[in-house]
Amino acid sequence: MKTLLLEDILTAMNIQFNDKQRGNQIQKVTNDSDEIDNHTLYFRWYNSEVPVKKIKKYENVFIVTETPFAKMDRLKPEQIIMVKDLEDSYFKFTSYYRHLFNIPVVAVTGTCGKSTTKEMLKHILEEEYNVQATVSSKNADYFNLPYLLGIDEDTDVAVFETAVSKRGDMTESCKYFYPTIGIITMIDVDHTDKIRSFADYLAEKAKIMEGMNNEGTLILNIDDPYLSSLDTSKFKGEIITFGKHRDADFRIKWSQHDSSGMTFWFKYKQNTFKGYIPGLGEHNVYNAITSLVAAEVLGVDLHYAIKRLSKFQHMKSHFEIIKGRNQIKVVDDTWKSNPASLRKGLETLSSIALPNQRKIVVLGRMSALGDYGDEEYKKAGHLLGKLGIDVLITKGFIAKDFVEPAIEAGINPDNVYHFSDADEMKIFFDSFLIPDDFVYFKTGGEDPDFEEIIDYLRN
Repeated sequence: MKTLLLEDILTAMNIQFNDKQRGNQIQKVTNDSDEIDNHTLYFRWYNSEVPVKKIKKYENVFIVTETPFAKMDRLKPEQIIMVKDLEDSYFKFTSYYRHLFNIPVVAVTGTCGKSTTKEMLKHILEEEYNVQATVSSKNADYFNLPYLLGIDEDTDVAVFETAVSKRGDMTESCKYFYPTIGIITMIDVDHTDKIRSFADYLAEKAKIMEGMNNEGTLILNIDDPYLSSLDTSKFKGEIITFGKHRDADFRIKWSQHDSSGMTFWFKYKQNTFKGYIPGLGEHNVYNAITSLVAAEVLGVDLHYAIKRLSKFQHMKSHFEIIKGRNQIKVVDDTWKSNPASLRKGLETLSSIALPNQRKIVVLGRMSALGDYGDEEYKKAGHLLGKLGIDVLITKGFIAKDFVEPAIEAGINPDNVYHFSDADEMKIFFDSFLIPDDFVYFKTGGEDPDFEEIIDYLRN
């Protein structure tokens, strides 16, 4: 974080400061009382308890609060900054801090591909630029303030995921980051446990345009039916599209896989480019193209960006292929499970498995589907049969919902198994697996049994 003067922050929040508040340096801003240290500005949310005794040990700690709190009189009066509307004051601060830096900020959203696209773009940039970015897939709203404050005088560009799990998430994220470049990777059913209708979920994602003040550059997947029909009439900035469609600005022409990655060709401004990305699946090609579009917008030479991508280290548990014991192959795709990511994973498994390899799929539950759950489990079960999956294994009672539609679609009931814990699965795999088996793991819950089983099957 850039060191600030308290009076400058208060001025930005339209708060009159006094002489005793003048000249105080602020080196940390937080809404978590556990993080209070010297030279800290603390925003007190939800009338939470203030650790007065702890605060008295530190120098220059100031508290922004809407209401009085216990033992407040033990602190110096200048340490207490009373406001009428804490939320308004807080977001005046985030706006002030963000606009101290005239840098490009990329916001990546979508149902799937956010983390990988962000990591690919970060990888392209970080050799030449100082990049502030979301860490792995940690994109929950409580990370937004630390990510924002990670920008300082040395930062050249920022790349953030702006996830949507409930109403208001996109608008709130943009009130931290004020993106200048927005990316929507693709849209499918997800988080409909809290956002009840898919139409509302799509509308929430589309609010990235409002968050950009309908300016800057918007990057869209033209092949996605929901994005191709998105109302962009109010967006006054530049829109760049990617995909296989003939009208795409970055048009994917062809792709093919080897044992560990994808070679792809795309066309841009009448020129054809060839690239390679570690990691299997056509969805990885889309992620790669998306990152290349953003890099080009940021002024990076495409040939350089393509070369950088060829050295990208694929993300853990994102269709990660692992050498298993006794010549089996294990696919760890347990980072998340929603309908789109499960579909992409199964399609990729089906496309790379050889005819002599049994395709064994181990599924936990899909997450956050709400009223769409029954329909999406049915679709996924039918897909398992359509793709010719040889063996279906489910874990957890919710995952049993895959079974009936899978059998309807052609999976042999004798090749369907269900387990409740890791020890049962270990015993089963010890006697069941044979050389060349392809074992694919996918779950939407943070189930430690999946990690345990995958480690057990490693070579």
